[in-house]
Amino acid sequence: MSDSSTSSALGPTGIAFGLGMAMVGLIFGYMIGTSRSSGPSDADLSAQIDKAVEARMSGQDKARVVNNSGGELRKLSDAEKKELLNKKKARSEPAAPAAPLDSPFLSGDIKGSFGDNSAALEQYSQAVALMAQGNARKARPTLTALHSQSDGKAWREQVGVLLADARVSVGEVAEGRTMLTEWRDAYPMSKHMALATIAEGKAVMKDAKRIADSPDGGLPPAKKSSYNDAITLFDKAITGWPEDPSLEQAYLNKAALLGEMGQMDEAEAAASELAGKFPGAKQAPRALFNVARAAFDDEDYPRAERIYTKLVEAFPKDRLSKSARSNLSSLKLLGKPAPELDITEWVGDDLGTMASMKGKPTLLLFWATWCPHCRKAMPGIEENVWQKYRDQGLNVVAVTKNSRGQTTDKVRDYMTENGYTMPVAIDPGTTSRNYGVSGIPAAALVDKDGNVVFRNHPSQVNDALIQKHL
Repeated sequence: MSDSSTSSALGPTGIAFGLGMAMVGLIFGYMIGTSRSSGPSDADLSAQIDKAVEARMSGQDKARVVNNSGGELRKLSDAEKKELLNKKKARSEPAAPAAPLDSPFLSGDIKGSFGDNSAALEQYSQAVALMAQGNARKARPTLTALHSQSDGKAWREQVGVLLADARVSVGEVAEGRTMLTEWRDAYPMSKHMALATIAEGKAVMKDAKRIADSPDGGLPPAKKSSYNDAITLFDKAITGWPEDPSLEQAYLNKAALLGEMGQMDEAEAAASELAGKFPGAKQAPRALFNVARAAFDDEDYPRAERIYTKLVEAFPKDRLSKSARSNLSSLKLLGKPAPELDITEWVGDDLGTMASMKGKPTLLLFWATWCPHCRKAMPGIEENVWQKYRDQGLNVVAVTKNSRGQTTDKVRDYMTENGYTMPVAIDPGTTSRNYGVSGIPAAALVDKDGNVVFRNHPSQVNDALIQKHL
């Protein structure tokens, strides 16, 4: 018999058998159906069978199944498995970031210094792009490998300062400083001195971050002095190389440190200067957001609103704009009458409405059982807020929305298993929206008069805040 006769394509015999089985199935189904109900008439059944046969015959070419494997089944070899996995991984991995066209580390002279070593140039370009994206952790291994190959190479200068900056950025401060010292000695007239100066400033800043704050939460003199030393280095880079794209890091860190020290006018000026001078810089929205958040935490709400508004208007497509819009919604609540609760059911005590709770301060905690940060916040609210102040007149309502598989029964079980006793309100979503909640956990405090006096992260809820409104 020839190879074609063994094909898995349906032949006349197979078609006849299939049609016969289809007819048997229809007749059998008809018999069962007629035993339970009046069913179709014989004429109707005959028409249905004819229609099924015609449909099967007309579509037999389309339904033909062809097996091209030759009938042999086998396991994939290790090499074939690896190839398939690599293809799948390549499809799922995000594309490498594009290197910035204005980078001083990608000039024609620098690219030319790699000569015919195209592999090294490609790795170097990807590392430059990652550093421009602020991803020093991912760039560091590539830069380390390139630096080990760079002895006697013209591109050692650029790789060296980039690697020193990457090491400082990922917390290898001592190693980064050592590299910076060696690099300055080797290249005292380098065009990349701006980045070296900024990296040194970041090293000073990171060392200062390790100094513990005062018991009262303030900055100890040694920490504040180191912060000022870091700012001096950032300012040196800003004034010395005013057009260098690396300055976005200087402005970003300077603004953050000034905000932490409470120098909000200077912090706002630094963030605004970055946004105005380098509007395409990745860190420009972040600088504005950091200062606005610092103002928000200090209850400097007019400043926070002004900076959040600037962020939304200047960078509407940046991911931080979404958070800024949410925070603007929260700011609009402060000092205003609290929105009413829209609750479908209660777990635990039913506290009623915001109107019925008037006369006592009420803390609203927005959370969910599936939220890991909420799980961290719940014990503190239960023990240090609800249990501590409930007998002094404080109401606490844990507001949650059933989503991502959460149900009221799961909420009830979660509260019981963890020993939480604060009342839980199941929100269809209206309450969260009315309080400007776009991310959880979140908290809002309503005073005795029914006005919103706080809207921020639960970690900001402390004794001073609660006692002020009891």
